[in-house]
Amino acid sequence: MSNEKLDLMKEVLNQVMDLLSEERNACDKALMAYEPQVIQDADPELRRMREIEAIKLRNEAHVLMRLESIVKRMVPK
Repeated sequence: MSNEKLDLMKEVLNQVMDLLSEERNACDKALMAYEPQVIQDADPELRRMREIEAIKLRNEAHVLMRLESIVKRMVPK
């Protein structure tokens, strides 16, 4: 593969990595609103809903981390 194509591929993969990282950081920031103290102080139904949302955010952050590791392996050395 030519150097030009490799450089283009690396640039695209770096952009994808940046996007995944930004999304994961957004999830991490959103999770701060669901810390245990905040969830425990709410009424039972609200607490349950917030716990479900926190689980969804943790799952999304985990998926984004896995995608980041896949993309890292795609970068040619």
